[in-house]
Amino acid sequence: MDPTPPQPPAQPDPEGIPAPTPVPATEPISPPATPPPAPAPDPPTPGPVAPPIPPQEPLIYPSPNQPEPTPEPTLTPEKSWLKTILLGVVNWLLIPLAIVLILHNFVFQAFHVIGSSMVPTLHDTDYLIVSKVGASQSALLRGFGRSQPYIPKRDQIIVFHYPQDPSLVFVKRVLGLPGERVVVHNGHVTIYNQAHPEGFDPDSGTNRADTATLGEIDEIVPGANVFVVGDNRTPNGSYDSREWGTLPYRYIIGEAVFRLLPIDQIKIL
Repeated sequence: MDPTPPQPPAQPDPEGIPAPTPVPATEPISPPATPPPAPAPDPPTPGPVAPPIPPQEPLIYPSPNQPEPTPEPTLTPEKSWLKTILLGVVNWLLIPLAIVLILHNFVFQAFHVIGSSMVPTLHDTDYLIVSKVGASQSALLRGFGRSQPYIPKRDQIIVFHYPQDPSLVFVKRVLGLPGERVVVHNGHVTIYNQAHPEGFDPDSGTNRADTATLGEIDEIVPGANVFVVGDNRTPNGSYDSREWGTLPYRYIIGEAVFRLLPIDQIKIL
């Protein structure tokens, strides 16, 4: 390196400010060399990969005191089809039929009126609904050895088997109850009992009051019997207790509670 030549001394600035001292020149400084990058390591050689382990169901060991479960029964297609048919027959035929029979024989029954013995209350071809609850209850108790006669109320319209020929069914009105004295005289009916020792007319205040009741009757109604008469009191209008006597309770089918037909005369009786 050549020696730096001497610099002349700085001359004072005419303004009185000394000139800056020159900085000796130096060699340029080169940046440090960047070392070369290190070679990348070789990728590891893949080894053998273990297959995935499938999930395993938990093992359940039965308790020694626990019984083994019973396998569910299986049905072949033929047995399953037959079972479906049988269930359908039971649910849609036998059960409804049993309900209808029970209702028909012990609860309600329908009857058509034939004849004019109950005119003007009932007419030929009227369709009645008859309640058999009271009579069925009495018959059930009688079957168990308990005698509890079914006695309908006075003025109730009842349907019953004719005592002298049970194949015939009549419809009449109850006028006399057990133990009462019934007198038919001069076209009127008079009932005597403990509540009315002087007697009363059961037709008073009804549409039958203006109709003469033919016959001459004076009798005591026996126990478990009723005295029945048709509403048609004209000659040969009704064949009832005035001709064949009182009605034993065991022949009573039930009480007429509703007239269903004709439609324009629907009525609770």
